[in-house]
Amino acid sequence: MSYAQQSRKRKRGRERIGDGKAPDQKSSNEKHSSILQKYRSLSNSINTAEAPDASNLLHYAHPDENKIEQSQTQAVDQPKPAGLVPLPQPPLQKKDKISTSQEWIVEPVYVKPTIQKPFNGLGLSERMIKNLASAGFDKAFAVQASIIPVLIGDISEISPDGKQAVLVNAATGSGKTLAYGIPIVEALSQRVIPQIRAVVIVPTRPLIQQVRGVLESLAKGTSLRVFSLRSERPFADEQAALQASLPDILVTTPGRLVDHIRSTQSCTMRHLRYLVIDEADRLLNQSFQDWVDVLMESLHAKVASYDSLVATSWSYNLQKLVFSATLTKDAGKWASLRIKQPRIIIVGDKSKSASVDEEEFSVPFTLIEYMIGIADASVKPLILHNLLRQESISGRCIIFTRSNETAARLTRLLGILDRELSKDKSKRPYKIGLVTGEIDASLRKRTLKEFAEDQIDLIICTDIIARGMDIESIQHVINYDIPISGREYVHRVGRTARAGRSGTAWTLVLRPEAKWFKSMTKKIRRSKEQKLFKREVSIWDGQEELYEKALNILEKQVKGK
Repeated sequence: MSYAQQSRKRKRGRERIGDGKAPDQKSSNEKHSSILQKYRSLSNSINTAEAPDASNLLHYAHPDENKIEQSQTQAVDQPKPAGLVPLPQPPLQKKDKISTSQEWIVEPVYVKPTIQKPFNGLGLSERMIKNLASAGFDKAFAVQASIIPVLIGDISEISPDGKQAVLVNAATGSGKTLAYGIPIVEALSQRVIPQIRAVVIVPTRPLIQQVRGVLESLAKGTSLRVFSLRSERPFADEQAALQASLPDILVTTPGRLVDHIRSTQSCTMRHLRYLVIDEADRLLNQSFQDWVDVLMESLHAKVASYDSLVATSWSYNLQKLVFSATLTKDAGKWASLRIKQPRIIIVGDKSKSASVDEEEFSVPFTLIEYMIGIADASVKPLILHNLLRQESISGRCIIFTRSNETAARLTRLLGILDRELSKDKSKRPYKIGLVTGEIDASLRKRTLKEFAEDQIDLIICTDIIARGMDIESIQHVINYDIPISGREYVHRVGRTARAGRSGTAWTLVLRPEAKWFKSMTKKIRRSKEQKLFKREVSIWDGQEELYEKALNILEKQVKGK
């Protein structure tokens, strides 16, 4: 077929379509017009609530057009029956931003350190008030007045839910032992069958004896038995004692407790009502045979039978009490103790609180602090001697050094200076005791006893006794070497100004150390009246030659040893 013939054929086909004379196709306009008219009629009847269900609409359409009409009606909003309106909906709440800081961490309870309340107003038994009075206590200090009512109120609580843990930040020497000891003894005084119901964990052996003594004085007039676990005693003897008669309260170091949990059948934590972690900052920073994991597993072990499960669930649940002079707000640090949503009580000024990722440091509110600047490190021992004489420090004084060697050298040199430089020959020389980690434990114990009995005037030591030593009426603490952190500073100066008594802390600071020391001490919480004072200590005329003489004497003594 030629190109002209094809063109004429296409032209005739277009003319037939334009005239509407296609033999097999109905006019599409007429068909859709009919469907649209029926749809409008049905819509009007539905709007007047007299039409059948809207799904019958498709029956009026041509059967061949069902699929087309379904797709069209799906794209159009279905008409709604008359009289029905959507129910009112509450407005959308704007979601708070997610915060990594829990409210209990950011907003602890702050207690003024100067608060005091009489013990007879704290809801205690007459027996307890009598025991406190016989020990010389009639008023509760801030930490005691804030903690005791909380714990006393929790005593009678029985529920399947665990008791809320309590975290307490209070200065060293503020009376934390009484704060937890009084409620524990009150809670256990009515027990019938002896079981281990309270465990107090402390970091050092001297602190074991101190805490045990306080608890025994509080438990007078009851049948409660307080028992201590000590590493210097044969392990088999302790096992025999525990199996023969179960104590109600255990005082121990963490390592010794782990040994008994693993090896002593009668040392079970199943009946425990109180777990006290004293000096928590130090304990949690040391592993001690993974004591935290072992203890938590024994405390939270699954109950075997259904009967025992019910009995254990509905009982006096365990309460964890954590005490520290340097408390962190970092919740991750408390995860190992399985503590959730605790009550945090801080004895101190809220305006000086630390941020969430910092630690809370505080000093006793009766402490006076001095900083003594030293330009020449070579005359530091001479400055110390003059400070003792200038301020008339005659005894009850502890001097902290950074190392065992420095402590030993200073003990000798200070004795020589005291003899060579003393202007007033009528004054007796100082009696100086040395306490370091290199000295045998029995000798350290004897030295501290003599110091407590005023047979020794000065103790020169390392940080080995910065914690856990509670000797009454220590009046002065001298930092011959500055501490390595705010935590160590707080524990050192906390040896004085204890239990509401006054005390003084002196720190010898070399010129290169001054900026760091001032920055470190600024972060420590104090009362509004407290601050770090500066004090000058001078070298007297003619002392340089006598000081050189004293150094020569020391050199000869060391070489002649």
